[in-house]
Amino acid sequence: MSQHSNLQEALGVLDGRLRSLHALTRANSFLVEILRNEREVLEKMDGDVARDMLRARGRRHFGAEAGENACPETLKVLETALSQPREAAQTESAQIIPFPSRRDA
Repeated sequence: MSQHSNLQEALGVLDGRLRSLHALTRANSFLVEILRNEREVLEKMDGDVARDMLRARGRRHFGAEAGENACPETLKVLETALSQPREAAQTESAQIIPFPSRRDA
């Protein structure tokens, strides 16, 4: 029974990580698409104004206004990433998710 419980717990953690990864992927795709289509406009904007515009678009695309397409997890990623000053965002690094070794399995 303990092994079943451990497996369920591990699957729950993995599911949470996969949902987080999905939200990050959607947020990145959203930003890349906007940057691809509106690069010139964004380059002319002040950083704070550009972040405000991207947040507003993110809220329309992933927030309650999006109806069935709403994705609160993705909106949270965007809000977090776009609310930080540029200097803070440049000093952060990605978190590495270690894969279990055979000994851990």
